Amino acid sequence: MLPEEFSKEMWNCWRDVSVAYSTFAKNMGVDTSELYVVDALWDEPEGLSQRAICEVCDMGKQTISAICKRLAARDVVIARASQVDKRERIMTLTDEGREQWRLPVERMRELEMKAAAAISADEAALFVKVVKLYAKTFQEEVQR
Repeated sequence: MLPEEFSKEMWNCWRDVSVAYSTFAKNMGVDTSELYVVDALWDEPEGLSQRAICEVCDMGKQTISAICKRLAARDVVIARASQVDKRERIMTLTDEGREQWRLPVERMRELEMKAAAAISADEAALFVKVVKLYAKTFQEEVQR
């Protein structure tokens, strides 16, 4: 496969995965971006800073701030000041938020495990290797 073909296929795969998650969220009756934020917080009992959520979800500060405000208004998350930097807000899922989001998060993770199980260990290792190399090379070129 030529580099141009590979690059196009890589983009198509990326888009297909994104569409799959968006379709899943729509079918579950939740907002895709909110799902990503709740999922990022799901295994973090101490919460995450909004900056950390930005990094995990690959979204901008203003976007994450708006999503967190929407989730807080519905008692899904609670914000508290960081012990280290009082200006930094730490977002934590509430018990009510966990209940509201349990089905979408657990179902998404179940589907992720089914999708991963459809790939052999060798295929998975090769996939990770190729995607990391692609991302590393692309990032190096961006930095030039």
